Amino acid sequence: MRRFLLIAVLTVPMSPAFADVTVTGDRGGSAVISRDCARAEGQSTCTRQTLLTGPDGKTASRTRIRTAERGYLAINVTVTGPQGNTRTRDRSLTRGD
Repeated sequence: MRRFLLIAVLTVPMSPAFADVTVTGDRGGSAVISRDCARAEGQSTCTRQTLLTGPDGKTASRTRIRTAERGYLAINVTVTGPQGNTRTRDRSLTRGD
């Protein structure tokens, strides 16, 4: 078991940085979570999308985009509710060297 765990840990950095997960609740709702990261030339951009479906079939979504590079971090979050109303939040952090 330890050998398998060690191999799994060593191969994770070489695998692509994306994942899809589906979670189903005991009340009939579900969530589909997708994650994708891209890294190039000192910058990384990770996108995480979540689609929530309630037991009555209504859906809501959340998208988070995180961009990072040396001395700079930006996060954009967009949330859409079941009635279609959308909210967006932007944050950025700049650090001087």
